[in-house]
Amino acid sequence: MKLKVKLISVLTVVLFCANILAFAATPLQAKTPDQIFKIDIMAKGVDSDISGAITFIKGNIEFDKVSGEPLGDINFHIKIYDESSEKIYSMKGKLKDGAVMMLPYYYCPVRDVTWTNLWYIMGVGELKTSDTDLTIDYRGQTIALLNTEGKYIPSPIMMLVSPNGEYVGGVYEGGGWAFAGYPGFGGVTDLTKYFEK
Repeated sequence: MKLKVKLISVLTVVLFCANILAFAATPLQAKTPDQIFKIDIMAKGVDSDISGAITFIKGNIEFDKVSGEPLGDINFHIKIYDESSEKIYSMKGKLKDGAVMMLPYYYCPVRDVTWTNLWYIMGVGELKTSDTDLTIDYRGQTIALLNTEGKYIPSPIMMLVSPNGEYVGGVYEGGGWAFAGYPGFGGVTDLTKYFEK
């Protein structure tokens, strides 16, 4: 099991680094510190991609009052239930002081839309799952979910936030949404709070 966790950790780090490189050329287009100092984010509800799951996501972005540089924190919890409403799997992730980017465009092959104006937070945090081996259908593919045997392990953690659900050609009928997870798997649900102050 330890070898399995190490191999999965190495793979997710490689995927995570590739993800960072893909967006590294995108300049941060954050508002200046005199406009906002902090963004509070919360999303909670039925997961849009994982059958039988409830997803909770909480995050914040803070801008340094002098330099304007942003840092982001992420906490998320995904619970998967069977047909009898019994919880069969749980995943928790957390990240402190992650890097933040504003993505003017992000193409989503799952929904075949190009989202606009998303916050992207990423870094190496910690991930814990229930001690359960589970295979599910996720975004049209059958995948085996990570099993950390109930212990936190280092893992790339990422979050995408669409404050208004805007995409090229329209606006998502559910409004804003958030995704959180590790590269290759995560939960996505509608925003319940997005507040700039």
